[in-house]
Amino acid sequence: LERATPEACCQRELQSREGMFVNKEACLAGIERFQNRQGCYTVILNSFETYVYLAGALAIGVLAIELFAMIFAMCLFRGIQ
Repeated sequence: LERATPEACCQRELQSREGMFVNKEACLAGIERFQNRQGCYTVILNSFETYVYLAGALAIGVLAIELFAMIFAMCLFRGIQ
């Protein structure tokens, strides 16, 4: 039983439509080393996990700046009274 591999599953040097194939013939022959075996959901989840810490650190930084601005505004208000 011969299993046909779609061309879209072959690895490219750049992960885009325009990227050159790493080894198209070996991929279409069924050698898994030259195929993309992960699904889209897994790839997107892995890339999201890479940036979630950066987003969290950025959110904490903005929160700290807002907190200091609020404290400064309260001190100014107390000084006016």
